[in-house]
Amino acid sequence: MNTRTIALGAGTAVTTFLLTGAATIELLGAGEAPATGIIGVFVGLVIGLLVGGIVSVYADRLSGIAASALVAYATFGVAFVAIAGMSYVNVPGVDDVFSFPIHIGVSFVAALIVSSLASHGRRGRWPALI
Repeated sequence: MNTRTIALGAGTAVTTFLLTGAATIELLGAGEAPATGIIGVFVGLVIGLLVGGIVSVYADRLSGIAASALVAYATFGVAFVAIAGMSYVNVPGVDDVFSFPIHIGVSFVAALIVSSLASHGRRGRWPALI
């Protein structure tokens, strides 16, 4: 376990938390019951921590397209939370620029760029970022 695997585990935990929490809330009826959000956050937290721990232990064993996909997956969640954080602390102009579709799109593009750069870095053409 090194810094790279811990960072991938943390990023994967964040992304998994967001996706499973949102999926749980939608599957339970999205706001029909008061506890739906609490259950979604709890399920997302438990599964996110579990997946993040597994990735932290086993990420060094991945290579090629699987490693690139893992980097993209982890980066998506971190980029999504970073943009949401800027909106939360009221950085001027963020709410005007980042509507939800743009928020998702920018997170997706950031994931592709970081994954591509990390992939090229492992092959020796560019400096490794992760």
